[in-house]
Amino acid sequence: MSLRHFLSHNRWQKLFALLLATLVWFTVRQGVDRNSGPAYRTFAGVPIRVLTLASDLDQFRVAPSEVTVMLRGKPDSLAQLTTRSVEAYVNLANPAATPGKALVVHVNAEGAEVVSVSPATVSIERIASTTPPPRP
Repeated sequence: MSLRHFLSHNRWQKLFALLLATLVWFTVRQGVDRNSGPAYRTFAGVPIRVLTLASDLDQFRVAPSEVTVMLRGKPDSLAQLTTRSVEAYVNLANPAATPGKALVVHVNAEGAEVVSVSPATVSIERIASTTPPPRP
């Protein structure tokens, strides 16, 4: 059997099979790319903020003052995040939270899930107490 006869015999069925195989390959490839899993990104040097009540005018020192945060999410969402858009904070507005104890660091990052925070706890020290004068 010659090559010419092999290519010309049942050529419409062969072209259809080639087209169908190409479509199946693209469909499977797209599914693999979409489900390849989440991406990870680490942000170092994220400053820690202290949340207090509006009536609390005291100043606090956080040790350490920065944390490293690892996030998981979609690659395009993580690419849009910056160190400034990742918020790390400790909550002193909670009545159970008192300076001097180790407090848990909370993180907000829109469009991503927090995997780890290092260090997970920080210590807070009151450095200046400014109590408003009593009202007459």
